Amino acid sequence: MKRPFLALFALLLLLLAALPSAVARAQSGSGYDLTWYTVDGGGYTWSMGDGYSLGGTVGQADAGLLSGEGYTLVGGFWGGATIEYRVYLPLVLRSN
Repeated sequence: MKRPFLALFALLLLLLAALPSAVARAQSGSGYDLTWYTVDGGGYTWSMGDGYSLGGTVGQADAGLLSGEGYTLVGGFWGGATIEYRVYLPLVLRSN
């Protein structure tokens, strides 16, 4: 039972290795140019303590906002993340 399974698995791996790899080719035209790319590394790390959390990403030199003709592209690993802005005002009380 184990031997035919291993032979079938090896054959499947051989067939997958023999298949030509798919190449994604970016296109350009109609005012759009997707012919360039970058390979970036990184991720995020959360550091938490005392009610605070800190996250960061390394290696995204091209992360930024591109917009034009009604379209917006947000690059980077955190492209879909939204930033919440909160204003905290101190409360000062006079004690008598």
